[in-house]
Amino acid sequence: TYESCAGCHGSGANAEGLVVFASRVFSNRIQQVKRALDSWAATKAPPGLYATYGARAWEYTTPGDLSPGGPGPSSTEQGLIADNIKKARFNLYLVLYDGSFGTHNGPHAMTLLDSAENWVQEELNR
Repeated sequence: TYESCAGCHGSGANAEGLVVFASRVFSNRIQQVKRALDSWAATKAPPGLYATYGARAWEYTTPGDLSPGGPGPSSTEQGLIADNIKKARFNLYLVLYDGSFGTHNGPHAMTLLDSAENWVQEELNR
């Protein structure tokens, strides 16, 4: 809430503006990493995973809120997903489900998303 930010950042427009700005920045970065993971699914995932799960080929068996529309790869099929992709999705969902839209610890959230994007990019470049 804005009130929780006010203790450090002042009340009123300062706190509200900070939350709105940070929320937009992190929402955009989350979507950017998700698009990279979807690209990996479409171009680098094992063909059987993509044929069965489509863009959810990078997901957990029970996908998070970023990939609606059905299950992800089974627990056995999870072994077919590159470790860098697994690490990237973990970081992505860690930031998404933090509950603060990145505003609680912005530098750490950005580091997590940057690492996620770098890991996906490594896999896309293989």
